[in-house]
Amino acid sequence: MEISIIPRWMINYLSNDFLRQNDINILFSNLLILLIFLLFKDDILPLANSLPHFCLIDKLFGIECPFCGTTRAFCELSNGNFINAYTFNSSIYFVASFFILQIPLRVYSLINEKSRQNINLFSSYMGKGVFLILIANWIIMLIQSPIMNAIRAF
Repeated sequence: MEISIIPRWMINYLSNDFLRQNDINILFSNLLILLIFLLFKDDILPLANSLPHFCLIDKLFGIECPFCGTTRAFCELSNGNFINAYTFNSSIYFVASFFILQIPLRVYSLINEKSRQNINLFSSYMGKGVFLILIANWIIMLIQSPIMNAIRAF
């Protein structure tokens, strides 16, 4: 679940070691995304709203997917609106913590290569945990939604 969006050809200039490249990519990607949300916090949401949006789960079933509201929640977090962020996606604190924690983890992994395997394992388990939290939150949201209440009443 780690984000690594820096093109491989750019990372190749920094290291020849594949595992080190992975750490560098995750570190720089998370820093870049964090900077984008902090520097352009007022511009991201209007831009995102002007782009066409397609959610397969929403189109097929008429319900929001587990990730719906995440971008809006990140925008609210970067503006310091913690309650609004929770309203958009109540799992946002787990997701944001995961991505922010990647920064010191990857720095430590780059400094101490002996820890790399343990950090990758920890990050993998943590990513799976955050994903499970997103899914559990989504199921709870579905159970509490008006659509489910209408179905139960029918």
